Amino acid sequence: MKYLLIIFTFLFASFSLEAKKLYVEMEYHKNCIKLDDGSNKKRQAIKDEQGKDIKFTSLIGAINYMSLQGWELVDTKSVIKGEGVYGLSSTDTKVYYLFCKEVPDEELEVIVSNSYKDKDRQTN
Repeated sequence: MKYLLIIFTFLFASFSLEAKKLYVEMEYHKNCIKLDDGSNKKRQAIKDEQGKDIKFTSLIGAINYMSLQGWELVDTKSVIKGEGVYGLSSTDTKVYYLFCKEVPDEELEVIVSNSYKDKDRQTN
C-alpha cells in the first residue's frame, strides 16, 4: 500500500512538472463569449455541436461554463474608450476576463508558435 502511494505521488508530480498554463482572454458581448488565446487576430466565439454561437442568459452563466471546462478565472480588466467635449462625454467600457488552465507542453507550444507575427520564429 505504501509503495502504491509513492507511485501515485511520483506520477502526479511528473505530470504537474510537464503541464504549463494556457491563458485566454474572454470577452462577453450580446450573451456570447469570445476567446483570444493569442494565436489569432480575431477572437473566436464559443460554438456548439452545430457550429452556432453558444448563448448565455448572463455573464455569470458564461463564467460558470468556463469553470466547467476547466478554466480558472485569474483577473479582469476594463478598457474605457471615449471622449469629452465641452462637459459632454461619451464613453464605452469593455470588460475582459483572463482565464487559465493547465495544458500539455505540446499544446501550448502550438499556440505560442501561432502567436508570433514573424511566422518563421520557432519556440524552444
